[in-house]
Amino acid sequence: MPTVRVDADVYSWLQSQARPFEDTPNTVLRRVAGLDVGDGTTLQAGEQGAKAMKEKVGTTKALSGRKLNELWKVGAVHALYHREGTWFNNLERFPGALFDPGGYILFRDEKSYKNAQHLRIGKETNVPNGISSLPGYVRMVR
Repeated sequence: MPTVRVDADVYSWLQSQARPFEDTPNTVLRRVAGLDVGDGTTLQAGEQGAKAMKEKVGTTKALSGRKLNELWKVGAVHALYHREGTWFNNLERFPGALFDPGGYILFRDEKSYKNAQHLRIGKETNVPNGISSLPGYVRMVR
């Protein structure tokens, strides 16, 4: 993936457009550019799960961890969503869950989250191969 550098003013604007606990700079730019609206025809093949979930939820608005947590009755206190399942803010309350369009992974407590071998936890949580590659991932959309 290419790296794009922005100055402090642009970054502040991106933050002002973001939905807390669900957006990345990329998702903000896609939304502002109109790449995630309408009937889903602009969605790439890797985003078919998101399109399917939008149809199931009955909205073209962005999915969120909160919506999927309620829809799938996961019971997470803190629920975070990322379309590719690779980047999240850090979970701060437990049980906590990370969601992508096809499913989720639930962490019962902070210890299990912090000790998860496949997560890279720093200022944010990175999952190089996506949460669907993790042991314990629950697939909800086929």
